[in-house]
Amino acid sequence: MPDQNQSASSLTSESEISPEARLHQEGIGLFELLRPFSSSNRYASGQEIVLEGAAARSLYYIEEGSVEVSYTVEGTKIIVALIGAGNFMGEIGFFDGISRIRDIRTKEPAVLHTFDHTDLEGIKANETALHSRFMDFLTRSICLKFRRILEEREPMTAFAASLSTGRRSYHETVPLSKAFFQTPTWDKVNVLVEKFKAGFFDLSHQLQKSPEPDVPEDMEVTGKALLSHFLQQLDSLEQELGGSEFRDQVWGYLFKEIYPYFLRSRFAERAYYKPKGYAGDFLMMEMIYNNIPQGDGKIGWVVDRFCLDSIAARAVRARRRLLCEQLGQEFEEHKTNQHRFQIMNLACGSNRELFDFIADCPQTEKVDALCVDADSQALEYSNRQVNTFEHSASVSYMSDNLVKWSLGRVRQDFGFKDLIYSSGLTDYLEDRLFCALIAKCHEHLKEGGVLIIGNFGPQNREKTFMERILHWKLVHRSSEDLNRLFASCGAWSDIRVLAEEEGVNLFVKARK
Repeated sequence: MPDQNQSASSLTSESEISPEARLHQEGIGLFELLRPFSSSNRYASGQEIVLEGAAARSLYYIEEGSVEVSYTVEGTKIIVALIGAGNFMGEIGFFDGISRIRDIRTKEPAVLHTFDHTDLEGIKANETALHSRFMDFLTRSICLKFRRILEEREPMTAFAASLSTGRRSYHETVPLSKAFFQTPTWDKVNVLVEKFKAGFFDLSHQLQKSPEPDVPEDMEVTGKALLSHFLQQLDSLEQELGGSEFRDQVWGYLFKEIYPYFLRSRFAERAYYKPKGYAGDFLMMEMIYNNIPQGDGKIGWVVDRFCLDSIAARAVRARRRLLCEQLGQEFEEHKTNQHRFQIMNLACGSNRELFDFIADCPQTEKVDALCVDADSQALEYSNRQVNTFEHSASVSYMSDNLVKWSLGRVRQDFGFKDLIYSSGLTDYLEDRLFCALIAKCHEHLKEGGVLIIGNFGPQNREKTFMERILHWKLVHRSSEDLNRLFASCGAWSDIRVLAEEEGVNLFVKARK
């Protein structure tokens, strides 16, 4: 595990000496020697350079401006790279001659230099040493790209592996030792488990006997009381065990005995199994936003209703409202500016808060949003299921690994934004990665631009339940923690910590 106390300056150094950064600097110098052998073309903003399926014939160098590389699936254009000035592109297709599998268009007015095979033959005939150096450079560039592709051949797995938390504390239950049965803690744990199972069984039996198609209100209240009491006892047990030698045994036993009852809930089921590699994926957030209980039978409905009413779930719904309000406030301050309001949403998921803001915005033609997530399915869902009303905002979707971007291992020409925000990414990041992300965001903000970063705070009363039963582990940070980290990660003129109405999700709002 990386050192969590690594400074922001050392993170910047790591970014500067990364293979991508070194190759980028080398390419700029190399192009100046190659310039006489290229042909130059000027492109308007949004002009196509290469369309998917077009034959690959040329190698390009971007001297000015930037280009976007994208593909379209079921009507959703997903950007996979934003390439800025000082970069070569098209190396693989240039050599293998296979049709391009991506669309490439200019993101802004650009000047590109083109090298075709005749140009390379000219370099080889007239500048043998330069040709050899160029071939070596292109080979290393292609190797670097293939290495990245291999690392992310299963993008969400790679993303999940990058997260510093969320790992299970044990992979299988440990048999209780004989010594443990002689302790007072065993008596407490045994009573806790057996009382819960008995109460759960009685409630299930009553629900099955009820002739009503829906869960009667009094039984819903009974179920809520049963589950709430159980969670309170889990918290007490967590404090009592502390650093006990029996700690792992106890939690393994508790999980084995209790989780099958929670499995009846679709919420608890998804949180534990993590089909996308981590619990807080966009479909889990949609479950929370929709707030419609689903489960196996009436008892499953009761458990799911309890999970959706938990303080953590309420906080997620409340943070959606808070972010919408913050977007609106910043737009109001910006709207007299002649430039468009540039937003970037990191680990965007379904973008509910962004489209809430757009729906209420009186001048959507001034809004330009870039939504970035490692999960392309989240981007497709956002475009098809959330972006469903008329507006004039420009909304772009990009698939990228933000952890690697934070560490400088992926280069993207995001440009400069008025507002960058993220609602839940840093809940999964240790301090070192948190600082790397903040420092990288600082680089991409305009002067006076705002960064809003959300993080679960210590007021989350379901922390033990989430970690021990659902195996949903988050890094909880207090206001003091967040202020300390931001103070060490870039020059900010103003740092404030906000909280949604439940007081569980904290948000740092900092101005560059």
